[in-house]
Amino acid sequence: MISRRSFVSAAGAAGGVLGGSALSAESGMSVAPAVSPVVSEFLEFEDPVEEFRAHMRMERDLVEEQGTTLTWYHWIVFMIPGGRRPEPLLRYEGIEYSYFRHLGNNNYRIHAHNLSYPRDLKTNKFTDTVINPITEKRVEVPVSLLLNDPGTIGSPKGFRNMNGGGYTQDVFRQFRIENDLIKLDSVRSAPPDWPATHIENSCQWVEFDLFANQSITSLPVHFCGHYAYEYPKWLGMPEGKGHLTGFWDGKKVNSPAELPREMLERMEREYPELLKPRWEEFDRPIPFEV
Repeated sequence: MISRRSFVSAAGAAGGVLGGSALSAESGMSVAPAVSPVVSEFLEFEDPVEEFRAHMRMERDLVEEQGTTLTWYHWIVFMIPGGRRPEPLLRYEGIEYSYFRHLGNNNYRIHAHNLSYPRDLKTNKFTDTVINPITEKRVEVPVSLLLNDPGTIGSPKGFRNMNGGGYTQDVFRQFRIENDLIKLDSVRSAPPDWPATHIENSCQWVEFDLFANQSITSLPVHFCGHYAYEYPKWLGMPEGKGHLTGFWDGKKVNSPAELPREMLERMEREYPELLKPRWEEFDRPIPFEV
């Protein structure tokens, strides 16, 4: 599938750099570290099934029957008005809970929900109001809940939105090597009835040795990404006169018990039902033939 040749050379280069640093510390002398170019290669999969299964291991879990993935993240949101610089607005902390079933022949039905709590950019405390930097008015900020994603059918052929008539969406994904890491760049567009301005791209990464271990069906990735969407109504902005953009970073966690204490305790008080998968989503029939 993937050659380890690059990783062997990368490990040797990393050892050279570490060795130089150790010598400097022991001798007390200022020694320049060894210079070695970053190993950076694109990975091309000849088999689309193999590529899709690698994607599932990174983003979710390559289960035989059904499974879940929980991710935790922070993201900072900017307002993008026309004709002036973007303005930082607020921070969110949140989760995405994804749950999926293998329908056979590498077809996976995938559903998810998101919850994000707003935080003040200056105090970092949870908040329910924020100053709109464009209008300079204080506005109420609701908790961000994404509970109406129609779901998708993912397969080596692509992704089909459950409310999209059964056609396959184009998928951009690219695996690449960076020294001892495997990285996955991917782009995900919105379901057909969402605003056209919505787009999401992300980068996930994990150590190559973990990726190479095929017994690990859900890889412990970290990730970062970008999200663009229309102004929400609570901002009090004219429709169509700009949009929001957010940059996030986070990681997979094994269970809700691993969430940061402040986040977990608030969810337990306010949204305990979102700390578990919503398997009832699968009661809705698939509107097209898989």
